[in-house]
Amino acid sequence: MKHILIGTILSGLTMGWGGCATKDAPTELASVMSDIYIAPADYTAHRAQQKLFEVEGGNIAFTDHGTGPVIVLIHGVPTSSWMYRKVVPQLQNNMRVITVDQLGYGSSEKPSREDVDYSPAAQARRIEALLTSRGVSEYSILMHDMGGLTAWEMLSHKPEAIENLVVLNTITGKTGFEHPNMEAGFITKQLMKAYTSSLTSAAILDRTFGDLGLKGQYKLTEEECYGYVRPMREGADDALFSFFTNVNDDLFADLAAKQTAWPDYKGRVMVMWGAKDEILTSRQVQTLQAAFNIPDDNIHIYENNAHFLAEEIPQEIVAKVTAFMAQN
Repeated sequence: MKHILIGTILSGLTMGWGGCATKDAPTELASVMSDIYIAPADYTAHRAQQKLFEVEGGNIAFTDHGTGPVIVLIHGVPTSSWMYRKVVPQLQNNMRVITVDQLGYGSSEKPSREDVDYSPAAQARRIEALLTSRGVSEYSILMHDMGGLTAWEMLSHKPEAIENLVVLNTITGKTGFEHPNMEAGFITKQLMKAYTSSLTSAAILDRTFGDLGLKGQYKLTEEECYGYVRPMREGADDALFSFFTNVNDDLFADLAAKQTAWPDYKGRVMVMWGAKDEILTSRQVQTLQAAFNIPDDNIHIYENNAHFLAEEIPQEIVAKVTAFMAQN
């Protein structure tokens, strides 16, 4: 991934921004939570439907819509709850859907890494505090990418509270993860700043999404890409730096330790995986299937898709998740 980021910066500076918009415009969070999440035409409309909740480290933004069994959607890096804008409007017809911008991302506050803990364990505690405040004691989790690290922490904290797990191209362990090798030095700091710079953020995200599969028929529009660009420009470099510099042997050792408890999990697990993902490869699914003893009917591999299934095949996610949740 490091070579992708470096190449992205250079190509962005020399070739222009590609599909991502570079505009900036003020947006506000909702003062009143609506019962219905309305499919947003742009990022401003999405942010206007979010509210803030105060946690350790700052405020996190969330949406909470629909009624019925609760499902919590957890995003990865460098994304936010914006990624789920295409699935929430229909999922809320059959369940209560909560999306969260983890601290440092999306509309949530972005404090300095010297002042706050950006570890998956800390992110998990924040989401758990939010759920408690919303009167939620039992819930399912849909996770993607780095969001899996937060979800695995939540599973280790209180497995009896989690009824189901839906796994989309998520970090499960070292096997099959072509992970970045980034040291906490000058170059990595500059790469993270480039992600959040008004001069280079659009180019980098456009190229990164393309390298991870969002191209051709799945390429983001300018408005869609702007929904990812704007939060990055608001100071996400410290959260990004913390994540990338902690993808190391200690992280994988901690994941391996957590996996020893996964066979004891009493809930159900469904996997949806884009096989063309070159970073989180489908070999990760082997770890999941072995640990959770997932039946073949609950493993869905999409040979023509890559990393961002919520962007590529949102209707398929809605259909599979709705049917899966209805089996409870």
